[in-house]
Amino acid sequence: METGNLTVTVVGLGLIGGSMALGLKGKVGSLQGLDVSPEILREAAVRDMADRLGTDPRELLPGADLVVVALYPEQTRRFILENREVFSPGTLIMDVSGIKETLVRDLQAGLPDTVEFLGAHPMAGREGSGIRQAREEMFLGSYFLITPTERNTPEALGTASAVLELLGPRKIVELDPSRHDRLMAYTSQMPHVLAALLVDGFTGDSRFLLGGSFRDATRVASINEVLWSELFLENRDNLLEEVRAFRDRLDRFEQLLSAGDSQGLEQWLRKVREIRENIQAGEAGK
Repeated sequence: METGNLTVTVVGLGLIGGSMALGLKGKVGSLQGLDVSPEILREAAVRDMADRLGTDPRELLPGADLVVVALYPEQTRRFILENREVFSPGTLIMDVSGIKETLVRDLQAGLPDTVEFLGAHPMAGREGSGIRQAREEMFLGSYFLITPTERNTPEALGTASAVLELLGPRKIVELDPSRHDRLMAYTSQMPHVLAALLVDGFTGDSRFLLGGSFRDATRVASINEVLWSELFLENRDNLLEEVRAFRDRLDRFEQLLSAGDSQGLEQWLRKVREIRENIQAGEAGK
């Protein structure tokens, strides 16, 4: 795929969309940035984030080979369906939100046959949000997930992969949309839930005794409440399964502790340590 001839429009120039724009600028034929906020567009202009900037979808969607929608899930759904007749025939539309099954289903069913939708999800980010946090190197060495279905063509997958490779990911991984959401419930959403619960129990008396383990375990509690409540609810069934499974594990730990079972605790902690070491070894080998 020759990316130097492509026109790419990024919709939503926040942390992820802005980082994608910065990472693609100068590497595709033409890069356009679309956002409803004049203030964000002024910042994007200062940072030379795109070749063309604007607020009107009717100006920046027609003629685009690839449209990357970097909005919250419900905003993504609404924006794409409201502009379903604005996209040019042959356009590939790709989102980058953290939930896939319902979004992919709704959009692939609701769009005309002349355009194609592909779900995607970068496994990268940083604390904070907004365009001022956007960085060109955001996706370097990360995993970029795509969730194709039988409705996606080899040509579209080739285009998406070629463009995403420009961002420098370690690997582009294909996942079924439903499997993606099951995995995200455990590996992404549950850590945010647990970090939030730890912080929710914080008292002022604890502030002088904060250890490194508390800081590490609660880092992701600096959370965008609007985005994450939407992600939790969109993936509610999968997340509820993980919450119930976690409660069972917590109950088993409570039983060991209540019984004063030092041998049982040691065996459990040894098992956990070995699992963690295997995870680290696997990450290092990838």
